[in-house]
Amino acid sequence: MTSLLDSNSYPTNQFKQLYFKRWGVETFYDELKNKLKIEHFSGYSNQSIQQDFKAALFVSNVQTLIVSELEDELKKVNQGKKYDYKINANISYGLLKNRVITLFLDEQSEDIDMVEELKALFKSHLIPIRPDRKFERNSGKYRSRIKPKITKNQKDAV
Repeated sequence: MTSLLDSNSYPTNQFKQLYFKRWGVETFYDELKNKLKIEHFSGYSNQSIQQDFKAALFVSNVQTLIVSELEDELKKVNQGKKYDYKINANISYGLLKNRVITLFLDEQSEDIDMVEELKALFKSHLIPIRPDRKFERNSGKYRSRIKPKITKNQKDAV
């Protein structure tokens, strides 16, 4: 939405270009809200909310670092295939979530071994990138559905 109503000064195609520049930001919000469940806090205090938020960002950053290290390997995997494949972000968050404390705080584990294990697990959960998919939207489809009740301090499993 915009308050710029003069279509001669501000043609709609400019807004379309701006929208696509924001797409990466919007998909990251989706990841934070739907995959990392950043809106479901483990407590009510300001400190616990900030801690949960920062922990989610930390997990997201670690996952991004590991996935970025796998880019060259994924290019090799994608050669000669019908679709390009990428790492399933939701599953990779779940795999990382249970290992992130051990990765950084366990003195007896080898960090390199743990990262290599995570890379292997991430690579075993690939999903295809299907370009130009289009689905017709049915805006009233979920209108009658009742939302599940989730208490403020309940977190869904990833």
